[in-house]
Amino acid sequence: MKNLLITTLSLFLFSCSSDENENSNQTPIVTIPVLTTSIINNITLNGASSGGNITTNGGADITARGVVWSTSPNPIISLTTKTTDGVGVGTFTSNLISLIPNTTYYVRAYATNSAGTAYGNEVSFVTTSIQLPVLTTTAISNITLSTASSGGSITSDGGGTITARGVVWSTSQNPTIALNTKTIDGSGSGIFFSSITSLAANTQYYLRAYATNSAGTAYGNQHNFTSPTATASMYPSNTVFCNGIVTAIVDVTNPNTGKTWMDRNLGASQVATSSSDAAAYGDLYQWGRRADGHQCRNSQTTNILSSTSVPSHGNFIINPNNPNNWRSPESWDLWQGVNGINNPCPNNYRLPTYSEWAAERNSWNGGNSDIFLKLPYTGNRNPSSGNVGFVLYGHYWSSTVSGTNSATLTFCSGCSSIPTVAARAFGNAVRCIKN
Repeated sequence: MKNLLITTLSLFLFSCSSDENENSNQTPIVTIPVLTTSIINNITLNGASSGGNITTNGGADITARGVVWSTSPNPIISLTTKTTDGVGVGTFTSNLISLIPNTTYYVRAYATNSAGTAYGNEVSFVTTSIQLPVLTTTAISNITLSTASSGGSITSDGGGTITARGVVWSTSQNPTIALNTKTIDGSGSGIFFSSITSLAANTQYYLRAYATNSAGTAYGNQHNFTSPTATASMYPSNTVFCNGIVTAIVDVTNPNTGKTWMDRNLGASQVATSSSDAAAYGDLYQWGRRADGHQCRNSQTTNILSSTSVPSHGNFIINPNNPNNWRSPESWDLWQGVNGINNPCPNNYRLPTYSEWAAERNSWNGGNSDIFLKLPYTGNRNPSSGNVGFVLYGHYWSSTVSGTNSATLTFCSGCSSIPTVAARAFGNAVRCIKN
């Protein structure tokens, strides 16, 4: 009886011990992670940023995490539109790419462990839309009887590709690209140049730059200009009239010398009303150059010397290291007589010689009182920098060569006229004398 009791107790104890061992060897229960979706930031036309925060891994390692998005609610990771942003719990950042402009998207963060994939709360946003371009219109330049130059600068493409750009003009304000009078000057942002053609003489035009993207067409600020009158036909072909000003051809004769001159400087819009009348200053020519646009006081500059007497551009040529000439090699044959090379004066007029200037100067009362030609102060343009200065001086070219320089008539406020010479790369005024 005693042995039977011991045996029974042993079996009971063994049974209890086996149950405890089985319970201690069971695998812990794993659940899916717990996480939230970050708010959307940095929204653009085709991108945004988000992410998530995994607060609980569910009892197992996080093997994948990121965000998934779609144009439909409740996106899941079977979609290709998702990110993969490392492993583990905590916060992470995700970049959404290749989005469509002006589109609503739904986003959820996700995290995966051995129990499966969990999703954070859903957030939605709308990508930005393509805007109209932003641009400005370049000032009008190089105005002739039938042509002019302009262009534009596109500073923002609005988020879309610029597919067309140019300028459009009309005799009415605010011209649009529905008109045929426009240029097409490539594509893309940045600066572009436009050549305006087929203008009518003595006509006021309005001009705007334009740029087109998928959002539509935008316009720059409006400029207006007037094409030259038929008087322009009296000037050499291809003459560029600065600011559209065709210098009127009106004679004035000095009875003391018997010489007939134009009554105003080339490029002046009127006869001088005083020595400091800016409307009478006129243009500033480099000695020997034709009226190709370089004489305009605001013309662009270049430091490349010309190898010919007729440069292929209208830039003012500067030479900071040796500002003696705009041409290499130098030429002494320019501006000589009515038929002289590059003579900028109208038919039957030419540059005066220095002796003709001297005779005029000697006829002035007191040496500096010019009652016939009414020569204003003009300033000059520096061949080292291209800057205009010395506006209280009158600087006038003659056709006379003096070594590596050319002779000028120079006078200033409070001083007598000064016979002098200047390097031929200077920009000085021109007053034409009749042949």
